[in-house]
Amino acid sequence: MLQADFLQYSAIAITDECSVAGVVRAHTAIKQHDLSVKQIVGSMFWLNSECQFLLLCPSREAYAELCRIITNARRRCEKGEYQLSEWDVMSLRHCLVIWLPCGDERDLRWGRWLEQYHAHRLWIGVQRHLSSHEHKYLAHCESLAVELQRPITACGGVLMHTATRLPLQHTLTAIKLNTSIDKVCGHLLANTERSLRPKAKLTKLYREEWLAESIYIASLCKFKLNELQYEYLAS
Repeated sequence: MLQADFLQYSAIAITDECSVAGVVRAHTAIKQHDLSVKQIVGSMFWLNSECQFLLLCPSREAYAELCRIITNARRRCEKGEYQLSEWDVMSLRHCLVIWLPCGDERDLRWGRWLEQYHAHRLWIGVQRHLSSHEHKYLAHCESLAVELQRPITACGGVLMHTATRLPLQHTLTAIKLNTSIDKVCGHLLANTERSLRPKAKLTKLYREEWLAESIYIASLCKFKLNELQYEYLAS
């Protein structure tokens, strides 16, 4: 959060995979350092290893909904894993949905499925990490946006707060795969584009309307963690 505030971000979404563990730490940092950056609460999910999306919380009702989804998905598996069902996604009524297409022929089917249930709360998220096939992927996402009549929003896909943490990111990847760094080359980040980048660079990478859409989404997310409090059951 300190780096986001230093870069003068107006808002940033904390979206750990099937978890809200990181949002409390971010909330605490904002309070302790009196930061001006707005925190958006959310989480990232995979459905059937084919459909990746983010759920963001515009309201307290959405936060309760997100926690329910996470709890149910975690209870279906051993500790450290999760399993999302299609019904979990179909039952959403409050969370905003940012779909991150995988870039293959299955995307259109999943896009139509999401649009069927969340037409007015669905965006196509585009991340730019300067990969070798990125231009083909961008054209693919633009085609989906036209086909589904859904807006595109810019997404950062940030995994580290500064570029200097790339060696640490490589180390964590190797630990996750239970092997050494020299044996996981295909799984390592190719560059430092998954770090928080200056706004001037973002304006060069993303179209103006995509950045504007991200600002609009941030304006919809008014939920703050300090709204939560214990509520005693009536006797």
